[in-house]
Amino acid sequence: MGEESKFESKGFPVRFHNHGEWLAGALLALSIILVMPLNGMAEGKEETSSHPWRPPFGLDRVGQLSSNHPASTTLEADAEARPDEIINPVDLGTILVPDDWLLLGPGQSGTIEVAAISHDRDIPNASVIAWFESKPNSKSHASISLKKNELVGIQCPLPEIEGISEEDFLTVAIMNGEEELWRKEIRVLLVPDPPTLPVFGATELKLRYDAPISILNRDGSLDEMDYDKGWDPSLSDVVVSLPNGSRFVFWRGASYIPFWAGRYNTGLCYEWAETTPPPDGFVDSIEPLMDKELRYSRVEILENGPGRVHVRWSYQSCDFNYKVWGDFAVEDYVFYPDGFGTRTLTLTSEPDREYELSEFILLTPANAYPIEVLPSNLIEILFLDGEKRSFDFPFQAERDKELLATRNQPAIFRVRLNKQERLSGIYFNPRDFDLPQIVFGPFFDQGVMVTPAYWGSHWPLARGKTTGGSIDDRIHLTPSHNSLMTWGFKHRPEPIEDRLAETKDALGKLRTMQIRKWRWLIGMTDLSDDQLIEKVKSLIGTERFPE
Repeated sequence: MGEESKFESKGFPVRFHNHGEWLAGALLALSIILVMPLNGMAEGKEETSSHPWRPPFGLDRVGQLSSNHPASTTLEADAEARPDEIINPVDLGTILVPDDWLLLGPGQSGTIEVAAISHDRDIPNASVIAWFESKPNSKSHASISLKKNELVGIQCPLPEIEGISEEDFLTVAIMNGEEELWRKEIRVLLVPDPPTLPVFGATELKLRYDAPISILNRDGSLDEMDYDKGWDPSLSDVVVSLPNGSRFVFWRGASYIPFWAGRYNTGLCYEWAETTPPPDGFVDSIEPLMDKELRYSRVEILENGPGRVHVRWSYQSCDFNYKVWGDFAVEDYVFYPDGFGTRTLTLTSEPDREYELSEFILLTPANAYPIEVLPSNLIEILFLDGEKRSFDFPFQAERDKELLATRNQPAIFRVRLNKQERLSGIYFNPRDFDLPQIVFGPFFDQGVMVTPAYWGSHWPLARGKTTGGSIDDRIHLTPSHNSLMTWGFKHRPEPIEDRLAETKDALGKLRTMQIRKWRWLIGMTDLSDDQLIEKVKSLIGTERFPE
């Protein structure tokens, strides 16, 4: 990033002339949009939109934007392919598979859905034909009758998958006799031999990701790197499996920052230890997501028994150029068969240095538009006496400000990962009597709202891009993240340990350091609100979750 960077969000350009001011200015710009009502957008622009980040999406888009298709266009169509059973991608040894790819496990079959409309004529005897590139002679067929300007939808079975390549293409074509009217190619990822994950336990493996790592060069051009060459080959990923089907993942592509990997290919992260700008300067922000090459971040399985799993993640927060200052953090994650566990953060830092510790961040795969896959009711707060508050996104300060009013008592946070996900992520700290005061506002593009909250393509996986404040076409090349709500740098729960000690910092220098420790209850569950409150109450003060 050059000496002058630009943060854009909701039309507020803010320019800064050194990197120390950049983060403070970026946070200020974000805070501006947090309190801005959404009344600046015309009513009609929230309806059908031609913007690709706005609904309608996929098959629903066919025929809805006909003004973009002149009468000379013979056919408008789209196709989507789905397996007969949705399996968590992690259970197939994969992670954040691009949203428009077809992921298949061994022996799976599936269905192709096609929507089509003919703009200039009737085509009564058309047909849909589908085949895999590696098996061109094995085709599936379905008849389709098209009437002028009438939208038609049909289903067609997937061709036989036995014998196809692990990396393949599915071609779907609409034919009128021998005349091809339309075709689409869908990337296919076949997993013939998935890993055997335990019902409960931690597994070290290398998760499969078939797309390349997207790289933004300093001159602004895009490049790519083979995924398998992204890190030291001795490094692997760790997956924690729980009996309720939830999966907690420490993935190299996310700089080992752990997250719940949902069944429907999205994830939830609770954040990390992120610090404020040091006095001697920095580039971009100081957090472990900047450690793309895993120079400092490590993960290890410490305990892996039938009743308890313990995984440790250690890291240093660094800036965009991998600069570190000696502070370091250790996060211990302990899980139990009931789907709940703890996050214990031990932070060794320069005394009184400010750190942000908690933020709800959703991960989405490439080609997944946030409004398409994320539900509007992303966050709910449950107090232990039963009061409930629901946050609908995009957050509107004038409408929703009462939701942030603290009650001077701890609260349980429930975060949803996907419109289809049954389980939701849980976060609770009995020493946290403040509610987060920062809810991230949406992004706008071409005059329309295109995200429910902050969106960024600079993490996970992608390299070379600094923190941004607008959407970009890199959504098609790499997974993204969506920041929802944060406690910021000033609102931290009381630590369970806080002391000064003469010890070596991460650079090997002996000096006075502050050692602080915090603990949160975490989990993925489909318990009802009442059941969840009782579950949390039953764990407070126990050996599993001491206060």
